[in-house]
Amino acid sequence: MLRIITYALLAGSLYYDLRERRIPNFLTLTGIVVGLVLQAVLNGREGLLASFLGLGLGLLVLFPLFAVSKFGAGDVKLLAAIGALRGLQFLWRVALLGAVSGGVMAVLALAYHRELSHVTLGIITGVLYRTQRTYPYSPAIALGVLLADLGWLL
Repeated sequence: MLRIITYALLAGSLYYDLRERRIPNFLTLTGIVVGLVLQAVLNGREGLLASFLGLGLGLLVLFPLFAVSKFGAGDVKLLAAIGALRGLQFLWRVALLGAVSGGVMAVLALAYHRELSHVTLGIITGVLYRTQRTYPYSPAIALGVLLADLGWLL
């Protein structure tokens, strides 16, 4: 049941993030509340504790990047909602797999837009290259969830 709710949350988040470049609060905050309640009902105090710890880790992982304007608040709340729904043990895998997935997606996007050579040259010369493009992070989070559900990083 929690897996289905997680995928529904991700589907809605992907829709809004890819279309409008934002993830609405009604999705993420509902995910957080439903996660806390269901974990408490299904798994008692241990589930509620795992849910709160997952929520906290989700906030902790992306909040510093939000604070320096590298990620949107919706991305932070989406990861926190997944933590609330699925717990701490699942969330740390999602965070790591999502970061790797996001890095791969960023390299592919830079290559597609023919900006990868600028980044490579910048690495070699030590000159920082800043692109004006921004990319939604929910696809990387969704791929992280999928890979974690498939058993990556057990």
